[in-house]
Amino acid sequence: MKRAAIIIKNPQQQYEGLRTSVGLLLAGIRVQMFVLHHEIENMDEAYRDNMAFLDEIGGKRFSNNSENAEKYGFTHVTITQAAAKVHQADIVIPF
Repeated sequence: MKRAAIIIKNPQQQYEGLRTSVGLLLAGIRVQMFVLHHEIENMDEAYRDNMAFLDEIGGKRFSNNSENAEKYGFTHVTITQAAAKVHQADIVIPF
């Protein structure tokens, strides 16, 4: 099974990154989503629902921002840990 790393560094593209993650999971690709260097900007109902669906279907969520881990249940990673995980991916999609 292919592995994808979705890297979201642009706060204005956090929703597109999440939707891409869900779509790839539905296509049978293992997904690790990384929100780097910022807190989730707009945690509205749609984002929360898509994030819950990502979790339900086996996606993984990581962030180097501790607020995302504390408030939204992301797994906290350092940049070094994130880089190691991204290095293992077959597909890397930046946002």
